[in-house]
Amino acid sequence: MIYNIDMSDLVMGIDEAGRGCVIGPLFLAGFLITEEEHLVDRLNDLGVNDSKLLLSTKRDQLAKEIKKIAHGHKILKVTPSVIDKFSINDLEIKFSAQLINKFSPRRVYMDVPASGRGIKNYCNSIALLCISQPKLIGANKMDSRNVLVAAASILAKTEREKYVKILKKRYGDFGSGYPSDPKTINWLADWKKSNKKWPSIVRKKWNTLNNF
Repeated sequence: MIYNIDMSDLVMGIDEAGRGCVIGPLFLAGFLITEEEHLVDRLNDLGVNDSKLLLSTKRDQLAKEIKKIAHGHKILKVTPSVIDKFSINDLEIKFSAQLINKFSPRRVYMDVPASGRGIKNYCNSIALLCISQPKLIGANKMDSRNVLVAAASILAKTEREKYVKILKKRYGDFGSGYPSDPKTINWLADWKKSNKKWPSIVRKKWNTLNNF
């Protein structure tokens, strides 16, 4: 929902959750507010920060408050089957542009999975897909530097965690779903011993699976 406001005042933060996991979808969130300073102050007063630095209970609380403040927000889910077919960078570029085109903000802050000249190339690729021409401001680890991106990171991560709980009811406890998690690796090893094919929740092109 977008309230009756001057669209030229809208600014957006975009971030993802689940990019590096071997199990489960990628979630990409866009968070929209006006330029009014008190809204940014409100986010800071609430303690909005990089979602990875917050406990899950705190993230859940903040997600509810963030949605109340937002002039618009949307969370997109990208399934493992889609991730297996395309470059994950290309997918993030495509769906970031989709979020921007939905709301047409004047300025967009993004956490960019690149560094150096790659940041500019990434932003330019998104700009080519945008209907309007917002100012795109990207940086590596922007979720720890910009409160709008941090808010988007919280929305994306809480949505991912809710979905992971649903998956675990069907497939068992696979931990965080990231290759660095021993619980995830043990689940993958146990699954491969008992089954010929990987389930749809597993990203089959991930190099992690070469170990089984």
